[in-house]
Amino acid sequence: MLTLGVIKHFAELHAFEAYILIIIGVIFEGEIVVVLAGIFSYLGSLNVFIAFSATLFGASIKSVLGYSFGYYLNKHHSHRPILYQAEHRVNYFLPRFNERPFWSLFLSRFLILGLYWFALIFAGYKRIKIRTFIKAEIFSFLVWSVAMLSLGYFFSFTALLISRDIRKILIVILAFFIGFFILEKIIAFIIELSGTKNKELLEIEK
Repeated sequence: MLTLGVIKHFAELHAFEAYILIIIGVIFEGEIVVVLAGIFSYLGSLNVFIAFSATLFGASIKSVLGYSFGYYLNKHHSHRPILYQAEHRVNYFLPRFNERPFWSLFLSRFLILGLYWFALIFAGYKRIKIRTFIKAEIFSFLVWSVAMLSLGYFFSFTALLISRDIRKILIVILAFFIGFFILEKIIAFIIELSGTKNKELLEIEK
């Protein structure tokens, strides 16, 4: 029979694999994986400090890969049409990227899924100063990782407060995840709407 104890025990037995999955998950996207790491850390199946270190390692790999790839594209493929499309996407949501690269990189980690990858590549493509890039990455990572792990803690704490039944716990956690992604979509829509209005105002001024 599936119980909370069984799930905790299974996660404990496969903790090493879980940390590897955190690293891989953060490289590709991150939110769900880190929130899950927070959930299992609260349950005691994972060590929160090792989970944080795995998150840091994955985020560092992602930052280096993104910036390096962007730098490579600028050097060898800057004429490609797809790069203009990518640049348009970043500029749409982060219109002041060139003027304020620090805050643009910082915000991109918290906005629409997939935008952060574009921002990293764009930073390398535009050859943003390494010092500025590293500062933005460290600052945004600390805020983002603590927020996501805390969210996992909150999900677990609230779910266990409501019930000890594993089915109810899973339903509550699933509801939290759905609510989280709906909220993210609403924020993305508001940002997109505000970006469209700003563009219209600029065109009127011209």
